[in-house]
Amino acid sequence: MTESEALARLTPRERRCLELVARHYDTGQIAAELGISVATVNGYLADARQKLGARNRKEAARMLGAMPVSPAETATSGTPIEDRGMFERVEPTPPARPPSAPQVEKGSGGWLSRLLHLERTTEPHRFGAGGRTLMIVGLVVALCAALAMSVVAAVGLVSIFASLRP
Repeated sequence: MTESEALARLTPRERRCLELVARHYDTGQIAAELGISVATVNGYLADARQKLGARNRKEAARMLGAMPVSPAETATSGTPIEDRGMFERVEPTPPARPPSAPQVEKGSGGWLSRLLHLERTTEPHRFGAGGRTLMIVGLVVALCAALAMSVVAAVGLVSIFASLRP
């Protein structure tokens, strides 16, 4: 089967996913752009790779971008002709929220959430390796200080009880 025959077998969704891969969108961004789940995007990309015989999604996107575009194909895919085959980085615009939707502030989970920094679970790479190392060292120092205070308190209690004995 020739490459053009394989490309003709792609569904419009598979084509659109490959076009977004060519624009350097990651799987989550593609899912948000198309309004589908990440698993569905992965399925479309896996099917497209299999149909094209590509080793990975980037190769499949290059194969799609290398093919000439006919006006009929542009009308069905919704992608302008001059946009196809471009491999430069295009940052997606965040989806607009409806005006009636309440704006939820990041980290607004309450005082306990802010105290324990639970909002960091949504941003695991917020701190670099140095920041994480400093946090670990800080936790170890705090644990040692707590242990030392416990020992001092225990020694104090033992001396108090020893002085109370006749």
